[in-house]
Amino acid sequence: MKDIIVISGAPGSGKSTVAKILQEKLQSPLINLGWIRQWHLKRDWSDATFKEEEMSFEILVQALHKYIENGYKNILVEDLEDEKVQRIPSVLEGINYIIVSLTIDSDEELKQRVLGERDSGFKDWERAVKWNKDLKERTTLPHEYKIDNSHNNPETTAAKILEIMSL
Repeated sequence: MKDIIVISGAPGSGKSTVAKILQEKLQSPLINLGWIRQWHLKRDWSDATFKEEEMSFEILVQALHKYIENGYKNILVEDLEDEKVQRIPSVLEGINYIIVSLTIDSDEELKQRVLGERDSGFKDWERAVKWNKDLKERTTLPHEYKIDNSHNNPETTAAKILEIMSL
């Protein structure tokens, strides 16, 4: 059992689908940073500024601390940009968490996923490809596990995450 499970990755990597499966299996709260963003940003993020992104992240961190304070476990978090994911070790210091970062091995596959039917509204496939590449190349963070989600179905990826949690 963990306090927090962060599911990260570029748009189109499968974060939301996998997080929903884990929410059902773990009967845990799921917080999508996009839900906080939608209070003040356009669906396509075209009006996103550093200030709004920072405010959304601060609200998320406060909410996570409040959940933990009230005894919740396995709180799922998804839809964080990688810059925010890299801050998790410092903002969650002393908390039992894991980060699972989903990657895709093919730029073309990721492009098709981003341009396909998705709930997020995010369609900037070039940004998603760069995000995915940067994630694959950056140093692995403390408590982070990278999973190539190119050929997994969502249930398989969720099972892998549950296995990681039991280590």
